[in-house]
Amino acid sequence: MVNFEFDVGLLLLSTVASTIASLVAFTFAERLYKATTEHKRFLLPLFSAATATAVWGNHILISLALHKTPDRSLSMLALAWVCALLVGYVVMVAGSQREFKLGSFFSSALIASLGVFAMFCFDMASMSAVKNIQFDFVNTFMALVISLIVITAMVMILFWIKTYSGKYNALIRTLISIVIAINIIGIHLAFNSGISSSTLVAVSGIGASTQNKYIGFIIALMLICLFMMLFIFILFFEKHGQQLFKFSFLDSQKNEPPPLNMIDSLTKLPNRRAFQLHLESAAKRSARAGSTFALAYIDLDHFKPINDQCGHHVGDIVLATMAERINMAVRGCDFVARIGGDEFVAIIEEIKSNEDIIPIVERILNSIKESFTAENFQIEISCSIGIAVYPKDGDLDKLLVCADTAMYKAKEHGKNQFKFYDADIELASDQMLIMQRELRLAMANKEFCLVFQPKLDCKTLVLTGAEALIRWNHPTKGVILPREFLPAAERFGLINQINDWVAEECCRTVFRANQRGVDLDVSINLPQQQFRNADLVDNVTRLLNFYGLDASSLTFEIKETTALTNQEQFKTLISKFNAAGIRVTLDDFGLHPISLKYLQELNVKELKLDKVFVSVINENTSSRALINGVIQLAHALNLNVVAEGVENETQWKALVELGCDQMQGFLFSKPVPEERLLDLFKQLENKQMQIDFETSGQLLVSDYQL
Repeated sequence: MVNFEFDVGLLLLSTVASTIASLVAFTFAERLYKATTEHKRFLLPLFSAATATAVWGNHILISLALHKTPDRSLSMLALAWVCALLVGYVVMVAGSQREFKLGSFFSSALIASLGVFAMFCFDMASMSAVKNIQFDFVNTFMALVISLIVITAMVMILFWIKTYSGKYNALIRTLISIVIAINIIGIHLAFNSGISSSTLVAVSGIGASTQNKYIGFIIALMLICLFMMLFIFILFFEKHGQQLFKFSFLDSQKNEPPPLNMIDSLTKLPNRRAFQLHLESAAKRSARAGSTFALAYIDLDHFKPINDQCGHHVGDIVLATMAERINMAVRGCDFVARIGGDEFVAIIEEIKSNEDIIPIVERILNSIKESFTAENFQIEISCSIGIAVYPKDGDLDKLLVCADTAMYKAKEHGKNQFKFYDADIELASDQMLIMQRELRLAMANKEFCLVFQPKLDCKTLVLTGAEALIRWNHPTKGVILPREFLPAAERFGLINQINDWVAEECCRTVFRANQRGVDLDVSINLPQQQFRNADLVDNVTRLLNFYGLDASSLTFEIKETTALTNQEQFKTLISKFNAAGIRVTLDDFGLHPISLKYLQELNVKELKLDKVFVSVINENTSSRALINGVIQLAHALNLNVVAEGVENETQWKALVELGCDQMQGFLFSKPVPEERLLDLFKQLENKQMQIDFETSGQLLVSDYQL
């Protein structure tokens, strides 16, 4: 057996250099995976050459540690570097690909193994002390098999880790890099074992250990500097793209962080306002450069059940996690914002074709659907993405609508996928765009109006107030009910403006009623979007003060589902309302399970029975029993009970028997305009009209049909 010394110091130095090289190679693969087709053509050769140089330099370090001769042929070392170029290229291509293909990994590993063996042979041939290399067939074959297995595993790890974004990402990457560094030394030892004893004798006795160490340290430092420079270059290129190579001495524009009022407080992403500004800037850049960009509209699938089943706090964790994943999936030059509850957008610039967009949206899809744990709940979620391209698919006003429509088409086709805007969905998009424009015109032209559904005391039949309902008086289509246009208003981000108008119009109505001597209490439906408005109570209080109204003039109706899915936030909002003296009603009560403890903690003033139960109060004994139970429970908690949807005398009588406090419905009146409502109050007050359901059996107010 031939004994020769290993230089432990150089082997440790090789391990450190190889670990750093592996970490940077992971970054290379990640950037190639995220790059557009055009950028990949530029980056792939650069990253391959850098990786190849690292492989070659690390091989020289290990060779110096195993064989102490510093005298080497530069031509042979150059051929070894050419072999390393082949290794670097196939590893980068295989590791950065989008789909898992075992055959591709195996073939790439086979080529890389042969390349490493060839590099090893050229290095041995470069040594002046070696005149004739002799190999042991069995040992060499076994060394090739070992290297093939190890390199296949390395390529598969590279493929997997480039998209890994777990909690201990940095630690896992570092540990894997150390293991890879040790395996690389193992591959060299395996190949070294295939060399005949006579060859090893020739190179083991010649040494310049000190000189080898100096050479080794220089090579290690050069490798580290090379990779650090490339890493810095990657960061700048990812941020600025091809603009990195364009210089201007007149450009004094500074990149400043967006102001706080343009940041979403939950996800820390830019909000809708910031998105609109960035979209306009992207359009200007596109016009100057004659380029295109894409707008991806991202909507989470089945997010509502997560809120319903796990709670609002878990929903917030999911939104924050999804925001981080989307931001990680896009490139540095792309822009991500949150524009709604579970809706995000991404502006993807510097693209030439749809093929440049596909890898980016595929990364978003794949990152979103990766399961995770939040507050001990296993979260499984996906997203649907709609994509529109500027300027091909429309101007800025139309672009968001096109992407939104394409997203809904993706949902219709099974969700967890993306759809490009095309001719098949253009008609639906045009209709949505028309709706958006008409809604904006409706707000500008004051086409919205309020009608009011009166509320009566069940026993005395005295008017106690009214519920405000919005209507759209369309110039050509006539009266449009809220269920037909409010969902569109939510999609276009107009719902808050409409809700603010409703609140102010209700205050005006109460003010005018007071001037006529009518003490009016108006109920306003509070949608979920307004529920998240931290300034809601302050804004309402300012309106009440402006019109000189008592806080008891307004009552806000909040749906039971909103209270259940946003419990902590709901309690906070109720506390603010109570502190301001504004009453809150729990609407649609009875449709969902709610704990008695939670109901007691809510501190609302009123429960509103859903008309689903009222409509069958005399036909369904369970519905009657449920209503009776709710009324008894509410009274025990000092809560008022209002029944909606009362349409006939038998329903009214049943509610009176059960002790219901108030009611509203077509038995007394359909929704009426403000003037008619105030007339009713005055007529009843002056006893010019008497309500007698038993003798009339008909609607007493039927002159305003809506």
